[in-house]
Amino acid sequence: MRSDGKVPEGKVHAAGQLAQDMGAHKVIAVADLAKVRSSQVLEMRRKLRGRVKMLVTKNALLRKAAESLEEKRKNVATFANSLSGANLLLLTDMDPFQLTIFLDKSKVRVAARAGETATGDILVSAGNTGLPPGPIISEFNEAKIPTKIESGSIWVTRDTVVAKRGDVIGAKAASVLAKLGIKPIEAGISLKAAYEEGLIFGREDLELDLKGYHDNLTLAVKQALGLAIEANYLTPETAPIVLGKAQRQAMWLAVRSEYPADIAMPEILRNAFLEMKAVSETLAHVNKEAAPTSYEAPAPARVVPPAPEERVPEVRPPKEVKAVEIKVTPTPTPPPEKLLLEKAVSEVAAMKPPPIPTEKALERKVPAAKKKKVAEAEEPRPKKKVAREKVEKKEKAKKGKAKSR
Repeated sequence: MRSDGKVPEGKVHAAGQLAQDMGAHKVIAVADLAKVRSSQVLEMRRKLRGRVKMLVTKNALLRKAAESLEEKRKNVATFANSLSGANLLLLTDMDPFQLTIFLDKSKVRVAARAGETATGDILVSAGNTGLPPGPIISEFNEAKIPTKIESGSIWVTRDTVVAKRGDVIGAKAASVLAKLGIKPIEAGISLKAAYEEGLIFGREDLELDLKGYHDNLTLAVKQALGLAIEANYLTPETAPIVLGKAQRQAMWLAVRSEYPADIAMPEILRNAFLEMKAVSETLAHVNKEAAPTSYEAPAPARVVPPAPEERVPEVRPPKEVKAVEIKVTPTPTPPPEKLLLEKAVSEVAAMKPPPIPTEKALERKVPAAKKKKVAEAEEPRPKKKVAREKVEKKEKAKKGKAKSR
């Protein structure tokens, strides 16, 4: 303010505009601008365009704007009065923790500078640095890093913590880290306070250890599962484990009590065999004649599930079937006289007349044996006595004529 007590209209207008912007957003977050590079601020503004409004303002102007909103928004003035240093104001409707996660993912690793504060423990691992011996060895000694020279290069003999979280990095340590290619500083925007609906979150409240939360939830699930199993509390997740445990306990009890169940008998016999073997070996030490000549262990126990019951189909009584009457009409039989006549006609038709020998065939001399065979072959076999007598008469007549010639 000026000496005359009047506030410039530009500051009054700026305070009013800032109060209007703060009232239009649900969350008011403040980031520390100390040692934040302008390129990082511009890159973050580009990524958050449309979701977060970023403003750089003085703390006094911020307090004036907060005082004008105290009636509408509780504790906003207290939040503004707690701020100090160079700050970046972030106005958004995003959850403050969601905004913190987004900003943490956008951070990058950069080389350390002299005078910067370590954001975490800076560790130099043991091994070959690849640097040749020279004046740099004195820098390693000033940074309290033990070294040795081997194979023409500098080696770090053991893992060494150069700076812990919150320590100020010295010039020699920063130089050594830069030559080793170690980038220990996380560069980016970090929230140091946030306001939402009357609640004020500090830097510690906004630091999220997502890996730690994940590990804690995993441990809680394992412990809950173990407790449910021990208490025999059945759920879809614990039922298979509880039933398997009950089956193993029942099997152990049946074996120990030698209950002759089908599923336990193989294991009972196996245990008896092992006991017998132990007794035999003990007796063999006392008397060699008592040692067994040979034995074979029974097969290990095998769980055989019960066979499924076969369903017997229902037998239904057959339905009554009415008998069908079949009428058979006898075929008329012909008279016996007609049958005999037909049989005689068929026999006569089947007969073949004997061949008539020619004169040349008769003149040809044929041996007697062949002639007899041919005659027998050509001789027809009449079925009736009358036909046979006729054939014999004809043969005799032929023989007589042949003799006369």
